[in-house]
Amino acid sequence: MRTKSRKARRCPVCGTPMKKNGRTAAGSQRWKCGVCRMGTTVRRDDLRRVAQLDEFLAWLLDGRFQSDMDTSGGRTFRNHTSWCWDIVPRMRATPSRHRTVMTDGTYMSHGWCLLIAIDGVTGETIAWGWCSHESTAAYLDLFSRIPAPDVLISDGLRGVEKACARAWPETRIQRCLVHVQRNTRADLTSRPRLQAGKELKRLSDALTKVRDAGQAAAWGGALNDWYRKWKGFLEERTHARDDPSNPKATRQEWWWTHGDVRRCYRRLERLFREGRLFTFCDPALLGKGPVERNTNRLEGGVNSLIKRTLARHHGLTEEHMRRAAEWVCYMKSESPDPHTLIPDAGGEHGTDAPAVQDEPKTGSNYDNGIQSYNRDDPAVETGFHIRKGHVG
Repeated sequence: MRTKSRKARRCPVCGTPMKKNGRTAAGSQRWKCGVCRMGTTVRRDDLRRVAQLDEFLAWLLDGRFQSDMDTSGGRTFRNHTSWCWDIVPRMRATPSRHRTVMTDGTYMSHGWCLLIAIDGVTGETIAWGWCSHESTAAYLDLFSRIPAPDVLISDGLRGVEKACARAWPETRIQRCLVHVQRNTRADLTSRPRLQAGKELKRLSDALTKVRDAGQAAAWGGALNDWYRKWKGFLEERTHARDDPSNPKATRQEWWWTHGDVRRCYRRLERLFREGRLFTFCDPALLGKGPVERNTNRLEGGVNSLIKRTLARHHGLTEEHMRRAAEWVCYMKSESPDPHTLIPDAGGEHGTDAPAVQDEPKTGSNYDNGIQSYNRDDPAVETGFHIRKGHVG
């Protein structure tokens, strides 16, 4: 016969072991001391905490108001769930290898940037990390927790590409074509004035229409034809003596006359030559399944959800803003189980044990609390940008 050991309930007055004494009308176990005749019930703090954490996450992630959580205008809800802010969601290290990984950084107020990596097929969160900006060191720390994938899909910042070359030397890079088109518009504007710029922008707009290796080769041929046609145009120079009123004349002897068009072409040519524009068309990779050509799954699946969450709960403190973003990432992971993150209850009645904090201190002014939770403060913002100027 299997027996289950159970710690004896002791009387809070005399310390004598207590005996079961029926149940209350609500079904809770009643206990009674045989010496001082004191009766009591023992709360199941583990179940209570589970219910409170579920209530907290329902409010945080569903965009509900605190006043809707109870009949006291949210006061009871805040008192019961305040301990939930101390839980630090953390991903468990997993050795599973992901075929494609998408990564990007989303910037928030207080000088923080959240780097996020997701599975390029399922869209599930793999890892995240906080930093002040998207540097090589920050991405190296993020990639060190992820097995090397076949393809990394990113927006093309130098930090992420350098980190990929160091951490995952065998991983191919697919540059997000949407970001490439954005860079083209930044150089040429949406309506270029020069004919060379108009033709180059049409080539850039056609990037997202490429579907296979044949179309990719045809696009590369069209780019080469454009260069042969406009080669002399790109090599035109302006000397400072010919345009002394130009601000560049104070620090340069000459400059490229059509620098914006030249810069745009060199970017497209370099990406095509390095094989980062049409990695998704490589037959060797397609044998294992399709490869995404943009980071839309990350932008729309996680980044936008974080921004909506912070916008709904405007005025969060710096620490709570970071915690809310981490909860969004954690709940978008493969198998989120927030109940396993609840700290163990201490004592017979489950006094709350503080969660262990292990957080980076690289952010600006993290410890001194830039913004307090004050609804009357005109600087209370939506979670991204502190409002400035006159408030009427």
